[in-house]
Amino acid sequence: MTAVALPSVLDSSLFLPDLKLKKKESVLHEMVCAAQRIRAVRDPDLLHETLLRRERWCSSAVGKGVAIPHARSLGVTLPRLIVARSLRGLDWGAADGLPVQLVLLVLSPSESSGEAHLEQVAQAIAITRLQRHRQRLLEAVGIEGLVHVMREVEA
Repeated sequence: MTAVALPSVLDSSLFLPDLKLKKKESVLHEMVCAAQRIRAVRDPDLLHETLLRRERWCSSAVGKGVAIPHARSLGVTLPRLIVARSLRGLDWGAADGLPVQLVLLVLSPSESSGEAHLEQVAQAIAITRLQRHRQRLLEAVGIEGLVHVMREVEA
């Protein structure tokens, strides 16, 4: 990952290792709140509504148990990647019908270029492309394990 995205994962508050929530709306809210706690979000309501609007338009589930919601918004102050896992899976409306176990929320401030934002989204997709990488992310212990897997995948 780039220097912009990877350091954000190092903060343990941006890793939600075992979601108990069942609805994507609640999961997105919890992830936005995690970003707000570290002051990466100035307007959590605006951001949450932006994410929900995008989900209504087109699901961020990319298939194979992964969703990559993303937003470039006035409500975001710092580029961040928030990672959440649901070991039992969530109904996210994936085209392949599989429940989502990994959610990687990519956030960029509105002043970031569209190209920089899409590069972060592409990196999140690349991290989860291979089954062995998805499995390692699901099995990672703690934030250190997650960061280790992500660094290896990006190498």
